[in-house]
Amino acid sequence: MPSLPRPIHAAPRCPAPSALLLALLAVLLLGCGPRLVPFTHELRVQHGLSDRDVKGLQFYVSHEIALRRELTAESSRITSSHTLLLVSGKVIEEVVVEERTPGVVVGARGGVLSVSFEPGASLSFSAAPDPEPPAPAPPFPGFATPPDPFPGSAAPLLAIPSAAGDGKTPGGNYWLAAEPGGEVRYQGKVFSAIEDSLRAHLLIDADALEEVVERRKVLPGVRLSGR
Repeated sequence: MPSLPRPIHAAPRCPAPSALLLALLAVLLLGCGPRLVPFTHELRVQHGLSDRDVKGLQFYVSHEIALRRELTAESSRITSSHTLLLVSGKVIEEVVVEERTPGVVVGARGGVLSVSFEPGASLSFSAAPDPEPPAPAPPFPGFATPPDPFPGSAAPLLAIPSAAGDGKTPGGNYWLAAEPGGEVRYQGKVFSAIEDSLRAHLLIDADALEEVVERRKVLPGVRLSGR
């Protein structure tokens, strides 16, 4: 009888990781990130953090910060890290600090912290209560309008924290400081804060803050014998 063909067995393959395993790995990776909480003036006072202590902390920004200014013939020079946009026939310089971008304090004065997100420049954040959102503008039923080069800057948040402070005892989060018209000074130039920029405030890694507090040691002093 003719011999029957022998069955061909495929080489064993390693099983693919299950969806459950991948989801578990993603949760573990997320858990390894910093535990960010708002950095408030009350938190600073509670832990007795000096200006030097604050400069040793790693900060993050809560919301994306987008700053724009229109370029003219007299102000055509921009920093290499900034972006040039053409919006509605206008040449716009844009500076963007993305959400959760790390920064360090390079200056502290009362309730105002100067935070640097790139070498040689800083933004001011001022301690203040939560700003109130503006009333929504009614829809305009007319013709379509061209793109706004400064979206959201026409109706800034009410009670915007000032870069100079108000002279009162500060409290609350450290918000991006701006002038009443939503203008922010950066690298000696005046920009308009657009969209949700004025909602940006400072965040801190809660675990890193606890480590700094634990490292602070208050010396009891030394007295002469018999006194």
